[in-house]
Amino acid sequence: MTLWVIPQDGDRKRRRLIDRSFTPRFYVHGSEAQLRRLAQTLAQSAAGRATCAFTERTNIWDGRPLNVLQISVRYPTQYAALARFVRRSDSSLRLYNSDLMLAPVYCWEKKVFPLAKVELEIEGVRCEVRSVGEEKIQHLAPRASHLAPDNVLAIECRDDEWSTDYELPPLTIMQARLEGLSRVNPQHGRHGSLEVAIDGDWRVLDDAEEPVVQGFERLLRAHDPDLIVSEWGDSTLFPGLLRQARKNHIELSLNREKSPVERSRARSYMSYGRVLFKESATTLRGRLHVDTQNSFIADECELDGLWELARVTKLPVQYCARTTTGTGISYMQME
Repeated sequence: MTLWVIPQDGDRKRRRLIDRSFTPRFYVHGSEAQLRRLAQTLAQSAAGRATCAFTERTNIWDGRPLNVLQISVRYPTQYAALARFVRRSDSSLRLYNSDLMLAPVYCWEKKVFPLAKVELEIEGVRCEVRSVGEEKIQHLAPRASHLAPDNVLAIECRDDEWSTDYELPPLTIMQARLEGLSRVNPQHGRHGSLEVAIDGDWRVLDDAEEPVVQGFERLLRAHDPDLIVSEWGDSTLFPGLLRQARKNHIELSLNREKSPVERSRARSYMSYGRVLFKESATTLRGRLHVDTQNSFIADECELDGLWELARVTKLPVQYCARTTTGTGISYMQME
């Protein structure tokens, strides 16, 4: 599990850490013969990636004990793929915990949460840090992919998610928007220069002296923001900047990790008898991105409401910004 943390001592450097002790587990229920066959199959096809053990768990719906095969995944990034493999191997098997997001599962297991103050032991050194949770858990940090990550030996929470008087991490915030009325979707014909602010100091980027993407990249490297708050960033700003970066052969360091920017597809879905539309999402690694036009909680309750929701639900901040409060309640129930 990858962690990004902010040191407590005022050091501007954000640190990328690895917690190798996190081995998420899911459970499979079936006949004894089926489970033994599955264990043998995994021993051959997933050797070194997963371990199996027979155990007894309780069905939370009726209180019955269940004999299940516990599958512990060594590398969290392979968790979903191994669950899919098990489903394909025998469709009559019943899987438990196999579709949970791993960031909150890590928080449950380690008794931490996004934005918490934690005490870490890193290869024999203890320190206090402010941390911000994200997928993998993408806490906040610098563009430091050339550095070998430090190993986390122990992590302890020094915070309370139910506190109403808490200290937030010292986040450097960049804002990005197009000139004009913010409520008018740029995809419907609104065009304007890109406006960018660092901690409230606004400036306009246009193509007069340099490509907009080059100016944006210069600001990213100069200020290294922890959080980018955008208007229409998911659907318009970031896709446009990425296209211009490819056209001009510019490496756009939206991520602090050296990896491609993750973009989910827009989709429609049914909820309570209504067809709803979910816009695409641009999520970052090592930084946070919140699009206020694609976030009910950030739009209605501003960032304070988002921080509160992420703390109590333990959902990754970027995911929390783009999902419903009902999803957060569901994860609180599952915890």
